[in-house]
Amino acid sequence: MKSLELKIASGIEHISEVEKFIDSFTTEFNLGQRLYGQIDLSIIEAVNNAILFGNKRDESKYVTIVATLDDTLFYVSVEDEGEGFDYSKYPEDPTIPENLEKTCGRGIYLMSILSDRLIYEKNGSKVTLYFNI
Repeated sequence: MKSLELKIASGIEHISEVEKFIDSFTTEFNLGQRLYGQIDLSIIEAVNNAILFGNKRDESKYVTIVATLDDTLFYVSVEDEGEGFDYSKYPEDPTIPENLEKTCGRGIYLMSILSDRLIYEKNGSKVTLYFNI
């Protein structure tokens, strides 16, 4: 098992560091282009949520991203220092008619359809996205 970690302050301007980190671990772990788009979009969404909603853009708080490669599984954990949230209150599918007017939940939906499995821990302040390889 191999792991790589990145810790960033909670400012949107640090997203470029996350993009470089994604490039580095997809190369290091030889994940290939097939998964790159799914991994990139879902992790950027998770980090945005951690910065904006978890840490509320408080630059004294950090977001930690850990990418891990196991034999047949790749997963990334994104953890903020916020209080967490009740992820069960967000719509499962924001594209169905009764959810179209809701302003939240689209990022969670994207993460869930782009990853093979999505698990919340620590009261929602940590999300782990799993990708079969």
